[in-house]
Amino acid sequence: MLGALVYLRFTSAKNWLLTRLRRLRQPKQLAGALAFAAYFWFFFLRHWVATPPDRAPRRLAAAQAMQAAHLELPLNWLAAATAFGALALLVIFALMWIVPAQRGALGFTEAEIAFLFPAPVTRRALVHFRLLSGQFHSLLGAIIMMLISNRWSFLGGNALTHAFGWWFVFSALNLHFSGATLTLTRLSNAGRGAGLRRLYVFLLLAAVLVATFWRLPAIERLPATGPAVLRPFTDWVIAVTGTAPLGWVLWPFKLVLGPFLAPDGRSFLLALAPALLVIGAHYLWVVQTAVAFEDASIDSAQKRTARLEAWRAGRRPFSRSPTQGRRNPFFLAGTGRAEFAFLWKNLLSTWPYFTVRTFLIAAAAIAIGCSWLNAHPVWSGFAPGIGAFAGAIAVYLLVIGPQLARQDIRSDLVNADILKTYPLPGWQIVLGELLTPVAILTGVLWLALLTVVLAFHPTQPGFAWLTPQIRLATGLWLAPIVPALVALQLLVPNAAAILFPAWFQASRTRGGPEVAGQRMIFFFAQLLTMVLALLPAVALAGVLIFILQWFAGAAFAVSVGGLAALVILVGEVWCGIWLLGERFEKFDLSAELRP
Repeated sequence: MLGALVYLRFTSAKNWLLTRLRRLRQPKQLAGALAFAAYFWFFFLRHWVATPPDRAPRRLAAAQAMQAAHLELPLNWLAAATAFGALALLVIFALMWIVPAQRGALGFTEAEIAFLFPAPVTRRALVHFRLLSGQFHSLLGAIIMMLISNRWSFLGGNALTHAFGWWFVFSALNLHFSGATLTLTRLSNAGRGAGLRRLYVFLLLAAVLVATFWRLPAIERLPATGPAVLRPFTDWVIAVTGTAPLGWVLWPFKLVLGPFLAPDGRSFLLALAPALLVIGAHYLWVVQTAVAFEDASIDSAQKRTARLEAWRAGRRPFSRSPTQGRRNPFFLAGTGRAEFAFLWKNLLSTWPYFTVRTFLIAAAAIAIGCSWLNAHPVWSGFAPGIGAFAGAIAVYLLVIGPQLARQDIRSDLVNADILKTYPLPGWQIVLGELLTPVAILTGVLWLALLTVVLAFHPTQPGFAWLTPQIRLATGLWLAPIVPALVALQLLVPNAAAILFPAWFQASRTRGGPEVAGQRMIFFFAQLLTMVLALLPAVALAGVLIFILQWFAGAAFAVSVGGLAALVILVGEVWCGIWLLGERFEKFDLSAELRP
């Protein structure tokens, strides 16, 4: 019987592949597939075909870059990577016991439930089928992560050891999640609530950490201070994770990471057996714990189908509970600007913690935390790194955020005929639809900008020009520029939704490589448009700063340059909204989607 179930899985995979190949007959699907293939070739396969990956030059370049930044490298990269990886797995595994509130399910689809549950198949065979099916997904994820991690210069091994290493990590995560949810279901059936369980997990982790730090010498309970931040911190983490009882708790996680972090083939073979023992123990645990999973699997399949339908319809797909009434985001008067009505309506469809109060609390926490870091010599060395990390997150959100915040025309495209009946010009509808994602992304970016201004104050000689006055002036002028940048970024995908509605609808659905390729096409078009839009503002601001810094100082030059850039960006946003409004007034969804 198990052989028939394995045959079913392979047949489903083959049919999925054939379906994807047939879809390539459509030009938009073929263009997406070609874009994905080009991306895959240039970023992953081209280097392997041209020359085999050699890690020695990469390690040397990384070492030179770290030394140029006045940071000493860790003495033992393998021990540091093992310690950090084990801690990350510990956090993830702990969340598996703290967060879940639903009953345990093995992730059967509705088709599998309809055909396999009534079939003459034992419950144990169904469990084996579901667990083995999960291994195919783990293997696919391992291959993808291998392509990414194979470029990391500090790792040893090769592509094969990395693929198997990631497979062990993903298998351990999937099996432990299944075992944890099934065990929690058994505890729930016995009348033990989630609150008591979470309390026990917190107390257990706290006891382990307290006992570990108590056993450490007093001088090693905090990382050493000094100009070289990286090596003292990594040495401290290695020492903490190697001390019992935390070292005992992390021991299985280190065994799972062994094959991935193996520097050569011999070390990989030696680490293979312990990792297999951990995976096998998890597998037996899940098989023995799989009780009463049928009802939970049916409920999980129904929720998965509902989330997919919500995703395709443009609604928020992450809600697992019935929608409940919530407080209005702000008071909406009976008269006033129509744009605020769009803002009020779209804010109701977002997460309830996107409020002014939440952002103010977060800003206060950031200010207090950065002040505390700067006031303590032991931890002040981490402040520049935190500031740099916040800056990187801000850039990432500025680029990727418009793809995630979709409470705009993209969500209301199916209601375009209704929107056009409003007695409003097109530009006013477009502006109103853009206000919600602009407000959300601006709030998050302002928090990141606040962190950069308060924390990023490097002491290296190369950054002597970055005085507090320049940081303050730059932050004050970037604050009003951020909404304009966000609006420019949002104009591109919204314009794509109106100009190419058929392509846009396809890119909203989950799919294979062709859908990923379509998203890449829109993403690179957005980047190109953004660069072209920023060129005038950046050029004028740069010229003004370069000229005025010699006469009035750097802070005044930054202020004048920021004002000039803001004026140009606001003008571009206004022109884009007006043009997009004109196109929206002529938009006919039924005609656009007609073959």
